Amino acid sequence: NKNAFFDGNKIFLEDVNGCTICLSCGAASENTDPMVIIEVNKNGKTVTDKVDSERFWNVCRMLKLMSKHNIQQPDSLITEDGFLNLRGVNLAHKDFQGEDLSKIDASNADFRETTLSNVNLVGANLCCANLHAVNLMGSNMTKANLTHADLTCANMSGVNLTAAILFGSDLTDTKLNGAKLDKIALTLAKALTGADLTGSQHTPTPLPDYNDRTLFPHPIF
Repeated sequence: NKNAFFDGNKIFLEDVNGCTICLSCGAASENTDPMVIIEVNKNGKTVTDKVDSERFWNVCRMLKLMSKHNIQQPDSLITEDGFLNLRGVNLAHKDFQGEDLSKIDASNADFRETTLSNVNLVGANLCCANLHAVNLMGSNMTKANLTHADLTCANMSGVNLTAAILFGSDLTDTKLNGAKLDKIALTLAKALTGADLTGSQHTPTPLPDYNDRTLFPHPIF
């Protein structure tokens, strides 16, 4: 429980390679965020260190996702920007319904035919991700980066795409009925052929200065 932990509850881990580990959250100062205090005890000796609380919690989120959904990630768990690292990971045919996937970096990841309905994807980096035929119904994708993403045949009914980036994305035969499309530039999408925009809310935004030389990842599929 994140709130209980930040309110002072401690976490104890017994017999981790013969060690006892205590995790606790220190108080925040006026200019810094709370720090997580890690105490490792073995044979009467204790070593103490500290780590940024937000980074610590993101590592916990990533470990939970990996365990729950059998995700293989041989690289670092957190990106240099503090995002959950799902770059290039194979996530095809998985069921993430209702999960919190905010602040993930899943650029170049494979989500083909994955269930992502009612998922929190606020601020997610999905550049060049393969989202073919995914179910995104009711998900919150506010400020998500979908640059060059493949969203062909995806079900995005009722999705909140406010301020999302769709530069070069392929929305061919995508269901966007009832979607919230405020503050986005649909004209920057690569393709909208056959897309269903029935009942969607669209407040255009001025076109940003994007071009083919903009530094975005390139698709690997």
